[in-house]
Amino acid sequence: MRTTPTTLRRHRGWTLLLAVAVTVLSASAQAAEPTAEDRERARALLLEGREKLKAGDGEVAVRYFQAAHAIMGVPTTGLDLAKGLVALGRLMEARAVALGVTKIPPTPDETMAFTRARRAAAELAEELANQIPALVITVKQPAGVQVQVLVDGKAVPAEALGLPWKVNPGKHLLVVAARGFQAEPRQVTVKVAESLTVELSLSPETGAARALPEAPRRVGGARMSPSGESSASPPSRGEVTAGPGGAGPEVPGWVWIPGGAGLLALGAGLVFAINHAAVRGTVSEDCPANLCDWNRYDDAKATALEAQWNRSLGLALGFGAAGLLGVGSALYGIVTAEPARPSDAEERKSRRDLGVVPWAGDKGAGAALVGHF
Repeated sequence: MRTTPTTLRRHRGWTLLLAVAVTVLSASAQAAEPTAEDRERARALLLEGREKLKAGDGEVAVRYFQAAHAIMGVPTTGLDLAKGLVALGRLMEARAVALGVTKIPPTPDETMAFTRARRAAAELAEELANQIPALVITVKQPAGVQVQVLVDGKAVPAEALGLPWKVNPGKHLLVVAARGFQAEPRQVTVKVAESLTVELSLSPETGAARALPEAPRRVGGARMSPSGESSASPPSRGEVTAGPGGAGPEVPGWVWIPGGAGLLALGAGLVFAINHAAVRGTVSEDCPANLCDWNRYDDAKATALEAQWNRSLGLALGFGAAGLLGVGSALYGIVTAEPARPSDAEERKSRRDLGVVPWAGDKGAGAALVGHF
């Protein structure tokens, strides 16, 4: 077959392109490989973490293991991290890490230590599957009422109620809430491999708004209470409530403004606190040991999750502080309210002591106004 110059140039072009591609891929693979310095750092962290774990300092040991695994990402570092999490009682995170170790693909030239670590991680994951406890949550609810159940701030789907809900051993806070009912928190403790049945109930909501006294209103010269009863006391600037006989403190009317705003802010802070707890639960479940599964979380999703964490925490703290400030101002106004003026009390007393006495005599008849002046 005859080879033309054009064909020859084309073959040379493809050969050059293939050579460049191989060079780039080789460089990328070499860049991804840990350096000798990285291996030494990870080895030192791993050995120090094992010493901390033997000494009973599991929290610090896990930090060392996390750092070593972040550097190397090999079966041996992952296995040590899983064992450290087990020592802390974080069985669900430990099993997730162990399963991640089993998914690390073997290489043709890997050492026996990696092979043994991968096998040990598979055995640990299977063992933990039987040790992780569960909560079986049921709710006594009226017909037609939709409830929301939170476990440590994480919402439990309605479809999962009555079914095993896997949790770490230890104490857990359960909250059930529904419109028109009070939120009922309950703390339970579950042991390793235990399946604990918990029945939650709802109580009718008393309502914070109904608990607040309604400001009296005036009709003409009389003061009308929320119940409809009237008292013949004259209007007094800034007076909202008074003690028996009018001698109690005059609560200024302005306290209702910061008090009401403070309660609203506290409610908003509670909503964002629950949202932050839900985000924490998501991070704990999807990103154990602060290591997200990149098959599920790319950079954008991980950044969005972190932003939601920071936003909900900041708003919860901000609204909470504003609410406490408003309620505190209202309480200060109530506590420092001045007593009722003596003149008002005396006037109310004199009005109660006034009376009309009819009289009759030889020269006529009439009525006399009597009382203490």
